[in-house]
Amino acid sequence: MSKRLIVLLLVLVGIWTVAIYVLFFYQKSSVTAVTTQSREQVLQPLIKRLSDSDIERFRKNVEAPSPIMNVFEPYVLKLDKEQLVRQALSQLQPLSNYKFRGYFASENENFVMFSNGLVKPVGSTLEDRYLIIHAVSFAAIVVDLSTGNLLVVK
Repeated sequence: MSKRLIVLLLVLVGIWTVAIYVLFFYQKSSVTAVTTQSREQVLQPLIKRLSDSDIERFRKNVEAPSPIMNVFEPYVLKLDKEQLVRQALSQLQPLSNYKFRGYFASENENFVMFSNGLVKPVGSTLEDRYLIIHAVSFAAIVVDLSTGNLLVVK
């Protein structure tokens, strides 16, 4: 090897040694001291403002066990049918295959009528894909069983 190559390698090793020292070891003790002091300055006023009952209530809320959800249990969609209004239904994607004609509601049974002469009870499916879940005076709400999306038949 030539002298020039050996000197170049020594210079590169020296530069890397200085860079690693600066990154990992240079002035680490003073930075941690400042961090500890600033953390104590922030927490002390907060502790002074909280009463013992507030701290105990906070501790109980934090230590309260959270319910463990079973991911293998089916999820039940709970829908407040009275909350569905025109504005909410106008935001749903329409189901274009069917046109809403009207509905019949009694104590025992509810039927939805479509323009092609089809009459289906609420709770039945259309094309074995769309489940009718509710009917109002101007539309029927269905759930796409393959995707889980809410759709509206107007």
